Amino acid sequence: MKAITALFALAGLLVLSTQVRADISPKQNEILEDLIAHYAGKAKEEAKNKARNPDSGRPFTSEAGREFYLKQRSQQLTDVSCSACHTDNPVNQGKHVLTNKPIKPLAPSVNPERFIDAKKVQNNFTEHCFDLYQADCRAYEKGIFLTYLRSAK
Repeated sequence: MKAITALFALAGLLVLSTQVRADISPKQNEILEDLIAHYAGKAKEEAKNKARNPDSGRPFTSEAGREFYLKQRSQQLTDVSCSACHTDNPVNQGKHVLTNKPIKPLAPSVNPERFIDAKKVQNNFTEHCFDLYQADCRAYEKGIFLTYLRSAK
């Protein structure tokens, strides 16, 4: 009887774990997994130079990604952040701070058009990181950012 109860409990956990990702398409999930794995490898390379990249050896967490997403950066006479255009919650529609043009949500859980082309994701990182940092983001930052967006519901 205990074995049957344990089996049902395990089956329930498996159902719950598949439901967590049910809102992300299989293609989005595959691309996100591949990109996160790619950036994890790159972050390990970056970690060899800890003086320049002190965070690169840390694991990717949603909380670290959320902090990165919300972090204000001073630029010229104003503070900017990812959330300045994309709102504090990436499941919401954003608005470009200069043009007021609507921006579809970043979170793949509510936007089936996000994260379906790995090359486009990498190009967007380069473009937007240069907008905020005047340099490309580190692999660790890209990895935590994607980890956070993947968890956003």
